[in-house]
Amino acid sequence: MYKMFNINESNLSITMKMEDLKALFYYWEDERAKKQAEAERENEKKEWYDSRQTAKIFNKSISTINRWKHSGYLTARTIGGMDYYSKREIELKMGGVVYDD
Repeated sequence: MYKMFNINESNLSITMKMEDLKALFYYWEDERAKKQAEAERENEKKEWYDSRQTAKIFNKSISTINRWKHSGYLTARTIGGMDYYSKREIELKMGGVVYDD
């Protein structure tokens, strides 16, 4: 990779081969995509509550939440043996917005 840097006061110029520049842009785009995917995964985690959190929101026991799940009143998504409930569905059942602690 051939690079030549020229710095004078507030300007910087870099000379490099076109394929190196393309590789650099592809690298930057890949890193940006990875960060965006991670941010989306983190955001998705905030969209789901476990059984304990759901029980707290409804001011009910975990047993009641499980009965609601089995009756179809609430829809659970099971991941790794744990049930998660959609924030959106909970908000609809509560008739408004759920505020996190």
